[in-house]
Amino acid sequence: MSPGSREIADSALVRRLNAARVLTALRAEPALSSSALVSRTDMARPTVLAAAQLLVRLGWATESGGGTGARGRPSRVFAFRADAGHVLGLDVGARTVRARLADLRGEVVARAARTVPDPRLPAAERLALVRECALGAVHEAGLAGHRLLAVCAGTSGPVDPDGAVHTRTGIPGFLGAGLRTALAEEFGPDVVVENDCNLAALAERRRGLAAGGGSDGHDGGDDPEGDDTVCLLAGERLGVGAFVGGTLLRGAHNRARDLGFLALMPDAARDLPAGASPDDGIGALARAHGARLVAELADARGRPAPGAPGAVLYGLAGGAPERVDAETVFAAVRAGDTAAPRLLDGMLAPAAHAVATLSMLLAPRLVVVSGAVAAAGDVLLEPLRRRVARLVPAVPRIAASPLRDEAVVTGAVCLALEHAEARYLTDLRPAPGC
Repeated sequence: MSPGSREIADSALVRRLNAARVLTALRAEPALSSSALVSRTDMARPTVLAAAQLLVRLGWATESGGGTGARGRPSRVFAFRADAGHVLGLDVGARTVRARLADLRGEVVARAARTVPDPRLPAAERLALVRECALGAVHEAGLAGHRLLAVCAGTSGPVDPDGAVHTRTGIPGFLGAGLRTALAEEFGPDVVVENDCNLAALAERRRGLAAGGGSDGHDGGDDPEGDDTVCLLAGERLGVGAFVGGTLLRGAHNRARDLGFLALMPDAARDLPAGASPDDGIGALARAHGARLVAELADARGRPAPGAPGAVLYGLAGGAPERVDAETVFAAVRAGDTAAPRLLDGMLAPAAHAVATLSMLLAPRLVVVSGAVAAAGDVLLEPLRRRVARLVPAVPRIAASPLRDEAVVTGAVCLALEHAEARYLTDLRPAPGC
């Protein structure tokens, strides 16, 4: 490279770095005057104005007049264009599909959801349902698919580089399904597929209990507790996402965190209902144990007496085992059903062994119970803590996620934002349509 070419390249790099610095400041506030930008960036006014004007030309910022500033000079106000592009997050589960469309601050502007009619739905039909749900959110926002800067989908199991799960998944018939390919056909190449537990952990780190200073979704993780956090996704199946020293734990082939070892623990696998597995989630085991108890009482051919174990649950389910779901079991426990100790032992034993084992291996400061069952934290957390305390001498803080069943899709939005930032904002490419 000739000296002149090198000087041009260096100058372009400096301009990009200055613009990136101004962009970071703008993203932290609704709007900033030129004087405020000078103060926030510690750069000279001409440099700040040149960088801000570059962002305006690229379509990532807007400029407006703000009256008279210091020394009588007209004040210029700049704002980040959060609507300059959008990202899409998806949560692909066994029973539901959720889609959230967000602007570049991570604020959700449209949402869609679909219920899977049968958890054993063939892969091709499930993929069609995922595409339909994704397009539902895009159409609700009035956007064309090509305007999305990135798409992220979360699914159960270790995700391979091709965006498919080939070894183990909690979704029947979904091994090898081309989730990334199906979405790329609709939305282009900027599609990433990630393990749902990793996304739930990322959501906690960015916008949940482990967020610390990062509640805006861009610079989370300032809280030391968030540096060492285990997120236990505990609805239909038990799964784990973990940050260790501030780094997401992946392992070879993205297969770290597999809880298959629970099958080797007799206490974790004890007294499981027919068809249940020790790595089933708290919600699934609550449903299975509750249905078994109601069936036992129904077989006794008589409504149980008030106060008898299972009487409250039997009444809430109308004596029908098929009407028992996790929420019904949690409601019975809240109402003081005397079968509560038996039910809690059954639904929490695998989770307690998982938390205890991970506590010994990873020494997290915080364990977050995530997924829909987090809404039952008032019922579950204290019994879970007691069970973990029986297994290990040092129990980490155990808390329920405020994100609940939005955890995976929130993490998908966060990861989609990271990909969009890496592709467009870091290199300061023009905003779509500009």
